[in-house]
Amino acid sequence: MPTLHTVHGRILDLRRHTNVHLLYGHRPLGPSDRYELWIQPSDGPERKFMVNTRIMPARRGHVVSLIVSTHKVPRVLGLVNGSTIDGVNYVRTDAPPLIRVFDFLLLPPSFLLMTILWGNIGMVLFIVAVLAYLLTVSLWRAMWQSRLARHVDRVINALGKAAHGGYGGWMSP
Repeated sequence: MPTLHTVHGRILDLRRHTNVHLLYGHRPLGPSDRYELWIQPSDGPERKFMVNTRIMPARRGHVVSLIVSTHKVPRVLGLVNGSTIDGVNYVRTDAPPLIRVFDFLLLPPSFLLMTILWGNIGMVLFIVAVLAYLLTVSLWRAMWQSRLARHVDRVINALGKAAHGGYGGWMSP
């Protein structure tokens, strides 16, 4: 499981940006709202974080703890609001799709390769291979997201226990 970091501080500025979609009447697949958070930690310079979500349980001036990944550009995985005693797990609420565009970009070259190598039987095997590949990849990603979501839940509960002086967490495991 990846190492997660927490950033504690007060929200200096919170801006909501809504993406406009050109297809009228169609709901987008992913979150269409993006929040820009400027947080002032107690020991350091202010930092900017972007969260793609529809859920933001915090406002300007609230004391929050962000649970972030350790990537070069940190991804916000959860938020704990100490001012309102609320928390959200973004891995669970705004999970990325299990099948991605890249998966479909692999299909035409693999179809050509299988057809060249095995002829007509390659075309039949391609259908079986595509179904097996998409099922395997989506199952693997679902298990990874579920495991990461449980990990973030444990961090949120630990932050909740610390805020309550050891009395329970905010979210169920």
